[in-house]
Amino acid sequence: MEDKKRKAVVITQYKRAGRLGPFQIKSKCAECDLNTHHLKRLIDVHFREESVELEIKPWLDHFFFCLLRGALHPPIIMVNGKVFFQFTPRHPLFEQGRLITLVNRLLGGNRTRSPIL
Repeated sequence: MEDKKRKAVVITQYKRAGRLGPFQIKSKCAECDLNTHHLKRLIDVHFREESVELEIKPWLDHFFFCLLRGALHPPIIMVNGKVFFQFTPRHPLFEQGRLITLVNRLLGGNRTRSPIL
């Protein structure tokens, strides 16, 4: 029996949720939900047949992991363990064209799909 192949590109979003010791986040985050929607759509439209995986994790459960990589404020998006985006009031959404370009480069192909959704 063959082992399941590991995805070539893993996009991880850390949402404002989770638990750390006595602290727990119970409220919803509109920016996190909006970014999740955009990530799912981007993968469905541009990378449907590619080896790209989306993981969604609670930020507070992984607080120290994010902090060690220089990311503090959710939503945080990492590509293969490296910070791609973190929320700021001036830039509440990630740049989809930049993410498409980065993923295409990581996949190793010279794909020429439009970065516009």
